Amino acid sequence: MNNRTSFFLLFVLLALGHLFSSCMPLRPETDPLMDQKALALSNGARFYNQDIAASRGKGWAKLETPTKTERYRIAWAAASPGKARITFLLSGNPVETIISTGKDVHFVSHTGKHSLYTHDSENPDMEDYLEVPVRMSEIISILLGHFPLKVFDDAYFSPSDSSLATIITRQKDKDGLQHLNFEGRGKINRIQSLDIYGTPLYDIFLLEYRSHGSLDIPVKLRIKDNANRMLTLDITDFEPNPPIKDSVFQLTDQGK
Repeated sequence: MNNRTSFFLLFVLLALGHLFSSCMPLRPETDPLMDQKALALSNGARFYNQDIAASRGKGWAKLETPTKTERYRIAWAAASPGKARITFLLSGNPVETIISTGKDVHFVSHTGKHSLYTHDSENPDMEDYLEVPVRMSEIISILLGHFPLKVFDDAYFSPSDSSLATIITRQKDKDGLQHLNFEGRGKINRIQSLDIYGTPLYDIFLLEYRSHGSLDIPVKLRIKDNANRMLTLDITDFEPNPPIKDSVFQLTDQGK
């Protein structure tokens, strides 16, 4: 490679680096003391209801797109970390079961709509199955009564919200942001996920809480993306920390 070619490649790389860096939003300069407060509040949200390590329950799931609406009864068992068994039913009959083992995710059709499918990932994007681009870990967090937050190690109050009700979280040197809207007493009413450029991807609205003993559980949530696709979850029965055999989260002949 001659010097002229090397100089040209270096010029191209520098130009591309400048282009991408100019498109990516910079973290604003913020008060370090306020950042500590924002991080403390965000960590409080991260550990919300973390005493719940397993759950069992029932509810309704409504999937809406611009062209169709489907409503299912759901029954589930879930356990931390990363395990769940969710069955969708119509008129009391099982239609589809999703099994997350903590290592991979199985999709079982009870109607013959498709053959058994396994996604070799512990945390796949569920857009192809639930219409909205939410990840499996977020669904499991919701079923456990937790807030579905992405991993973060940095937090600061949104400069555009003078009420200090919105905190932006991110993981340093990683893609994506989350905006957390607090409504008081540690509760959140909206979680917005954004890409590395600050473009909104989808929102999770926490519409209703219900007391279960000393716990307040989010029981109605709506996930909405930019294409106006929505998944609404209404939890009608919730049992925290029931005894659940690990075999529930395994794919067996009986489980099919």
